[in-house]
Amino acid sequence: MANLKSAIKRIDVTKRNTLENKLYSSNVKTFTKKYLASLDEYKENPNPANLAIVTQNLSLTFSKIDKATKKNIFHKNTAARKKSALTKAFSFVKTAS
Repeated sequence: MANLKSAIKRIDVTKRNTLENKLYSSNVKTFTKKYLASLDEYKENPNPANLAIVTQNLSLTFSKIDKATKKNIFHKNTAARKKSALTKAFSFVKTAS
């Protein structure tokens, strides 16, 4: 346990920042799962309505990744890798159908 007042404050700040970082990371994971679920649904039933849902979910997921990158939760290369993988999955399904 920390003895100095400044060390105690740093522990509190670290806990607060960790919770905020978990929130952003969790949002990225949640929206990625939603996107992949909608992509599977589009794969099974390719129609314009499902395509619109997939595109909207992809946009929201990109937005969450970009916000996490802006807050330094993700490194910019990690964000680029995640976005690239999502786009690649979308293009693979789109060309298959």
